[in-house]
Amino acid sequence: MTEQRPHNRDKNYRIRKESAFLKALAVSNTAGEIKPSMYNKYRQICRFTEIFMERIERTQAIKQKRVKVLDIGSGKGYLTFAIYDQLAEAGLNPKTDGVDTRPEMVNLCNDAAEVCGFSNLAFHNMKAEDFFEGYYDAIIALHACDTATDDALFYGIKSKSKLIVCAPCCQNEVLKDLQKSDAQSRKFISHGLFLQKQADIITDNSRAMLLRSQGYQVDVIDFISTEHTQKNTLIAATRNSKPSREQVKEYENYKKSFGFSGIKLEKLMRNEGLLPPA
Repeated sequence: MTEQRPHNRDKNYRIRKESAFLKALAVSNTAGEIKPSMYNKYRQICRFTEIFMERIERTQAIKQKRVKVLDIGSGKGYLTFAIYDQLAEAGLNPKTDGVDTRPEMVNLCNDAAEVCGFSNLAFHNMKAEDFFEGYYDAIIALHACDTATDDALFYGIKSKSKLIVCAPCCQNEVLKDLQKSDAQSRKFISHGLFLQKQADIITDNSRAMLLRSQGYQVDVIDFISTEHTQKNTLIAATRNSKPSREQVKEYENYKKSFGFSGIKLEKLMRNEGLLPPA
């Protein structure tokens, strides 16, 4: 009988297990060992950071003296700290901000940043739509619920950020339209769960189309789900061309085909003049 080998947990991940921020956020213990209950979180942090760094290195941001990053819906700050740590190791002199509506999370993260000596990492207690401090090279948002993902994408588009990386969570905006729609595509879906899945796909595909309309190359990637959600789609957008009217037309045809009125990102873009009036 062939001996079954245990899962190799010593894989060389990008982030060192003994990193100070992992200890400060209770991902690892004082000996620099990842806690068993936090190993999936550690893998997720490493995977996200790998995707982010691969793409930021493709942009002109790596030639700058400073790289600015904004995390919308930063939560406990796992990714915010990881991105700051990796940019600093790469010599890119990061300036990173996290925004979250929960004061206890903001206080925890600011205390951890001080402990780690991350002097240019700060967290702010406010809504994403109330936070605007100019240009950021990259915008990130992991599992920002419902339309908070659209706020993050809009901030990046409006600022003409070089990179936007978002993992959407629960989307309900399109679902309400589909439930009332008499479009041909709706007639063959009788189960609510399937309709929800279709709404999720339509929402994220709409986001990708709107990003492309503004000159972004969009990659949709399978990500590592969390204990909070099984959704594992990651949208990574890199700005590399001029806005495209053809992509806007394609999006309008897409709405008609599936019988939905639009998403928040579209409305924000129209209000900003980034799309023609409806």
